[in-house]
Amino acid sequence: MKIRKQTILKIMNVIFWILIGSGVTFLLVSAVKKEMASTCKGIIVQFNDRATYRMLDQQEVLNTVWPLGAHTYPIGKSTASVDMRSLEEQLERNPWVRQADFYFDHNAMLHVSIQQRKPVARVFTHQGNSFFLDDQYMLLPVKLGSRISLPVFTNFYVDPAKATQADSMLLARVVSLSRFIQSDSLWMAQIEEVAIRSDRSLEATVQMGDQVVQLGYRRDWEKMFGKLQTLYRHIGQEGHWSKYATIDLQYKDQIVCVRNASARLVADSIPSTDSTHIQKTVLNNPSKQ
Repeated sequence: MKIRKQTILKIMNVIFWILIGSGVTFLLVSAVKKEMASTCKGIIVQFNDRATYRMLDQQEVLNTVWPLGAHTYPIGKSTASVDMRSLEEQLERNPWVRQADFYFDHNAMLHVSIQQRKPVARVFTHQGNSFFLDDQYMLLPVKLGSRISLPVFTNFYVDPAKATQADSMLLARVVSLSRFIQSDSLWMAQIEEVAIRSDRSLEATVQMGDQVVQLGYRRDWEKMFGKLQTLYRHIGQEGHWSKYATIDLQYKDQIVCVRNASARLVADSIPSTDSTHIQKTVLNNPSKQ
């Protein structure tokens, strides 16, 4: 009797798992059939970033994915027939799209979720061409009517796709400096442009006094521009904003200034914001002798 009871239990256990497997199979088959029978009801384009500007609009997105027009949209077609990975790759060919994700919701609406690239600087080449540069060193086309306030860099010559190690270091400094300028309303208002010299050093043209500010190869922007702000306070007390033609910030704890017109070499100290002293060396501008 005991053996017979064990046999019955084994048979019941097998039947139980067969029923569970059949149920799961039935549900899977039903889900597949439902998906195959489901048709795309519409398309929703959405941006998942917090940018205050849009370099893309819904129609451009649709035109990028389905360039042959509205009659090629998947609306009314089986959701299972939509190759979403292929559509993502198609949309990501647009230089302004950092990442694209396609998915269907429970109402069979096709969502196009986009992360837009974020430009950090406006660059101009020797030839006069202009681009936006983003934080991943991508050059982005300037669109008609673009109204983004960004620091301007001139004499830009780097092709990010072919950048050498030295070029990559320059790109990193450009992005870093641009972010610093944007973070401070004073420098955003005062710096007209930053020129990239042929030796990869940087120099800025400012509004106050029209001086050229030599930045060299450094990137400790907060300290450098802190020195410049200290100098500006000193110049403001004197009231001679056009006194200097060049201000050089490349040296540690020292500012070298070239006067517009003077034959004297003058050196003095200006109290810095960090309670140290910045040595200011004033030189004659040879062109003014």
